[in-house]
Amino acid sequence: MKLLKILSTFSFVLFLILSNNTHAETLKFDSATYEGEVKKGKARGTGIFTFLDGSSYEGKVKNNKIHGKGKYTDSSGKVYEGKFTYGAFKIKIDKKTRDVIKLNPKKGIESISEIKGTGTLSSKWFEAKKNSSGTYKLTAKGTRDMASAKAAASGSDSSGSSSGSGC
Repeated sequence: MKLLKILSTFSFVLFLILSNNTHAETLKFDSATYEGEVKKGKARGTGIFTFLDGSSYEGKVKNNKIHGKGKYTDSSGKVYEGKFTYGAFKIKIDKKTRDVIKLNPKKGIESISEIKGTGTLSSKWFEAKKNSSGTYKLTAKGTRDMASAKAAASGSDSSGSSSGSGC
């Protein structure tokens, strides 16, 4: 009886080990190949994305997205290390300007600059581009996004209540 109990416990533990949903695998995307931990058919855990241009990301991933601590090495060998938030790595230039590297296994790599809004928009960032004089100016998209954000902010600032006397 004791041997049967030990044997069934061992079988159960072996089953748990063999049926673990997380395992190393290779996944192909439009702009990258992933090698690493996979759970339920999606990149999840730790792994390496190799992009079509030869650049690579090594670190944490969640549901096929680069998310968490990791290291990105661009195609020229420059290394960016730190926290990635849903594929975005933000590099502070100064208090009002930053560069953002966006890594997306399906769409590829995008690098943009952003300028921080002012006034009621001081917590938002808008796409910008460095001009020939070395200063950053909003792009057409950044200008549209800022106008939309201003309109939304002014709409939410207006009060929907009216004062009146009630008897």
